[in-house]
Amino acid sequence: MAGRPVGDLDFARPRRATAARLLVAVLLLGAAAGIVAWQPGWLHRPPPPAPASRVEESLPAPPPVAAASPPPQAADMQAAAAVPRPVPPPGTPPSDASAHAAPPEPAAAPPPASLASEQALVEPGPDGPLPIIAPDGREAWRVYARPFDRGDKRPRLAIVVFGLGLSTAPTETSINELPGAVTLAFESYARQLPEWIERARAAGHEILLTVPMEPADYPRQDPGPYTLLTSLDAKKNLRRLDWVLSRATGYVGVANIMGARFTGSRTDLLPVLEELRRRGLMFVDGRPAAQSATDALSGPMALPRVVSDRTLDGDATREAIDRRLSELEEVARRRGAALGVGYVYPVTVARVASWAQTLAQKGLALAPVSALGVAPGAGK
Repeated sequence: MAGRPVGDLDFARPRRATAARLLVAVLLLGAAAGIVAWQPGWLHRPPPPAPASRVEESLPAPPPVAAASPPPQAADMQAAAAVPRPVPPPGTPPSDASAHAAPPEPAAAPPPASLASEQALVEPGPDGPLPIIAPDGREAWRVYARPFDRGDKRPRLAIVVFGLGLSTAPTETSINELPGAVTLAFESYARQLPEWIERARAAGHEILLTVPMEPADYPRQDPGPYTLLTSLDAKKNLRRLDWVLSRATGYVGVANIMGARFTGSRTDLLPVLEELRRRGLMFVDGRPAAQSATDALSGPMALPRVVSDRTLDGDATREAIDRRLSELEEVARRRGAALGVGYVYPVTVARVASWAQTLAQKGLALAPVSALGVAPGAGK
């Protein structure tokens, strides 16, 4: 101890004691960690699985679910056209849908010819294929007509439902629930129009395209950019008509949307009817005005045409539609044929589907509109 100050010795002792305590604590912690680490299975657990998203990336994507508003995609339409069947409501389990879905009404016969095999009935146009009379004389209004027994002497009733193609749900309902003999009029502005028409034809329906025509109160009511107008010359109106006709193939003719002013103008209507006759189509005057020139002009040129006898759903209630259908029956008994037109309202579709089941026992025949195009007294 000689030669060292007492203060240094006193300072060194607490430092050595503190270091010893720290060393013991470290050893104890190390031993505890070792014991825990060697518990069974701790060091031998398999690594966690890869995230599910990485596995799903290598799998094919599930089929897309049809949207509520736009029409189904082309692939969905082709599948539906091959096996037409009612579409179950959203959220219905597959087992329930197959157990409760009503079988589709069998068509009288398959479409007379596939669209792909009828190249002789079209020619190239600026906006797409345009219908023409084939070199062998075949016309679209006959080739694409739904088969009907022309020898059937019962009074004929035809129904045309307008407004198809703009909304998915009512269009699918009309295709699946209405009898095949009900003619469907598709809007020329509809998206995916060829796919809709192919699907409807596969279900047995006859098809019309709608042509917007100038109403009496134009432009307060404007049927769209391709409306045929009395203020345009014949060349411009025919150019607009060509656009409508090139939207699809497989239809028997066209029907007007509105058009009270246009169909009342002989000067403007005549070139349109002549063009339809030249292309082998029929014309259905679905919204006739009291002064419509359709009958007077189409007769001399032998254009197949039908003029509506009743609008079914001007008052879109169950009772009013049923009354109009009864009135239509009386017209058919009196004249031999009658045409009723309606819109794709759910109540209209439901009442027409129910009414159609009663016609056979009444001695009446439900016919496609083309069967009235040559029936005596039709539209007069």
